[in-house]
Amino acid sequence: MDDMENMSSMRSAPPSRDQLLAEKLKLDKEQKQQLHDILMAATQETAPLRSQISNARVQLATAIIENKSEDAVKQAQAAYSNVAAQLAGIEEKTFAKIYAILKPNQQPRASQGFELLATMFEQPAGRGRGDGAERGQRGERER
Repeated sequence: MDDMENMSSMRSAPPSRDQLLAEKLKLDKEQKQQLHDILMAATQETAPLRSQISNARVQLATAIIENKSEDAVKQAQAAYSNVAAQLAGIEEKTFAKIYAILKPNQQPRASQGFELLATMFEQPAGRGRGDGAERGQRGERER
């Protein structure tokens, strides 16, 4: 093995989204397990919505690019908005569950955790930028 391979094998994998959130909130071992369980349930709940929102984006973009009627564009926007609202509802419910496991001294960090949580359900783990920039840019376009 050469030096480059040695260095490459010594690098650890980047922390998972659960780990990043647990670190931000300064969770103990029991809370980390609870967090993991909450996030797994939410990920399963959002799985069908992620493909729906992706399809809705494609339909909206297609309607705009192909100069479809105003009604067709509004219909595509409504479909996208409906799925986005469902995802937001799951994010909020998940955040409430996470907040409920926090100790009083951890609660002031909750808003930082919510910022990270808000990017978790848009794409499956390991995909996308994960830094929230894409979400922020899209949020500006949607207004």
